[in-house]
Amino acid sequence: MLFGSVHKLSFRGLTLWRADYAGVVVAAEGSTLCIDVLRPTCAHVLYTHPHPRHYGGYGGEFLAPFNGRAKPGDSLRLGPFSVRVLPAYNVTKLEGGAPIHRGGVGYLVEAGGASVYHPGDTDLIKEMGEAAGADIFLAPIGGDGVMTPEEAVEAVKLLRPKIAVPLHFPNAALFYKFRDMAQPYTQVVLLQEVPP
Repeated sequence: MLFGSVHKLSFRGLTLWRADYAGVVVAAEGSTLCIDVLRPTCAHVLYTHPHPRHYGGYGGEFLAPFNGRAKPGDSLRLGPFSVRVLPAYNVTKLEGGAPIHRGGVGYLVEAGGASVYHPGDTDLIKEMGEAAGADIFLAPIGGDGVMTPEEAVEAVKLLRPKIAVPLHFPNAALFYKFRDMAQPYTQVVLLQEVPP
């Protein structure tokens, strides 16, 4: 456990915790929403794309771009959760000359008087501006098909969230780098993984 980390974050009317490498659970008004949780137990389940660290072959009911049930521009109502589907893709992270991620999505979730933006696996892209003003930004910072810590700080400057929660990073050095650079612009909170 890294120094200063917490298991759950409560903000206004919602509670948030990490589950798996890049997954989160959002709870509000007696309901739960899982995003990129491999073995979800939530009332509502969303996936950003089908890579194994995000989607583990879950056989229940879910919404995702790869099953045709979530595409950029969609607005969804899932119990107490209002969800806007935003684009997610790579511009600079290439493999064999092609973007590592394309056709994925991110989710802007509002519930309990607060908003959370999970951008999925993406670079810093212009469409992130559509989530400006989100209270909580779930920042992928690992640089392996997602933003580097430096790019994630630029996203923080664009979005101006009250809280940034880093995700999708393999070692503490990346967290500390992001935290030290982003802290002047937002409150960085490290969430430890807990079972959903």
